[in-house]
Formats: sequence, structure tokens, C-alpha cells
Amino acid sequence: MYDHLLFDADGTLFNFEAAERWALSHVLEELGIEPSDEAIDTYSRINNGVWLEFEQGLITMDRLKTERFRRFYSRYGLQGDPGLTAQRYTVMLSRSYHLYDDAIPVLDELKSRNIPMSLITNGISTVQRGRLVATGTQDYFAAVVISEEIGIQKPHPSYFEKALSMVRSTGAPAKRPLVIGDSPTSDIRGGIDAGLDTCWINRFGMTTDPMVRPTYEITRLEELLDILGTR
Repeated sequence: MYDHLLFDADGTLFNFEAAERWALSHVLEELGIEPSDEAIDTYSRINNGVWLEFEQGLITMDRLKTERFRRFYSRYGLQGDPGLTAQRYTVMLSRSYHLYDDAIPVLDELKSRNIPMSLITNGISTVQRGRLVATGTQDYFAAVVISEEIGIQKPHPSYFEKALSMVRSTGAPAKRPLVIGDSPTSDIRGGIDAGLDTCWINRFGMTTDPMVRPTYEITRLEELLDILGTR
């Protein structure tokens, strides 16, 4: 059985779509733009594309933070400083509290069973640590491994090697960890390439590359308890 669970953050525990909509609505209103579905969807598409470029090593985290808003400004013909908007958005996102409704019950059950857990994320440091505080979830994890802080991002195998090193430095066991995440590329492909078992949480019925084969596939976190034999 697995001796450590490596949870991704966004799309796995944190409802990033809800958090993004909440934070972006505040920012758009400050820019004088109605936070309509069209505007938010446009930003989301831009943001997803920029994050993919980051995962592929095409841009740095520092550039990512402003590049998504530079492209959004260009799309809407906005005047001003995208960098300042990026800073404001980061502050708002760090204050978001949006978890999936199955996150806390499952984390509580795993904690009650003394199953060690850590968080592995490509997110921005101030955002992720702010949200851990806002949601009161920081104490569930032996280690919190954020790509911006260690200079390596998922899906690179070296990210997972560093994550496991950080986990073991806490004294927690990690001889047979399980990666749990929603991204077929950064979480599942990354975990597989690092030689780890993976659990894909596919909340929305996505299809993926048939060559990317997770050890398990679930649609809600409660199903993880069945895999682990804890219910």
C-alpha cells in the first residue's frame, strides 16, 4: 500500500475555476470591464495557454504572471500596465477560499488514518501559501512543494525527485508514494515519467492521450478512499 499521498492543488483540492472567477471579477471591475462569462472565458483560455507554455519550459514564472494579462490587454485594446493588474490579481487569488466540497472530508479521513500527505503544485508561491492559510488546509501536509520556490516545475521528473527529497526531510515515509492530480500532463505524465503510481481525478469526463495511462482514474476524491481501502 502507498505510504505517502502527493496531492496536486488546483483542480484536485482547490476549485481553481471558482477562485479564478472570483478574483478576476474584482480585477475586471477595477479595469472598468463587466465581468461577463465571455470576458472571464477569454482570460481563462489565455491563461491556460500561458500555463502550458510554462509547463513546456517556454517561459519563466515571472513572465507568466504578466504575459497572460498582456495578452488580455491586447485582446480588449486596454491601456495601462498589465504588470500592475497581474499584481492585483495575484493578491486577490491568494485570498480565495474555494475548495471542492469533497476535499476537506477526504483530507480529514486520511488524516484520521495517519496517512501522510504532501502538496505538489506548479502554482505561484504567494497564491498557494495564501490559499492554504485562507482555507485552513496547511496543517494537513508534511511538505508543500511549489515550483516557483524550487525552480523546477511539473511534469519534469526532477520536480518529483525534489518533492520526494523534501518530503523525506520532514521524517515522513515516502518509499511508495501515490501522485493524485487532475492534469494529464503535469501530474499524470509527470508522475509516470518519474516512475511513480498515479491517480487521475477526472472530475469533468475529459479524454486524454491514450498513451498517458494513470494507475487509477476517479471522478471524485471519495473514490480515493476505496483505492486505499480506508472505507
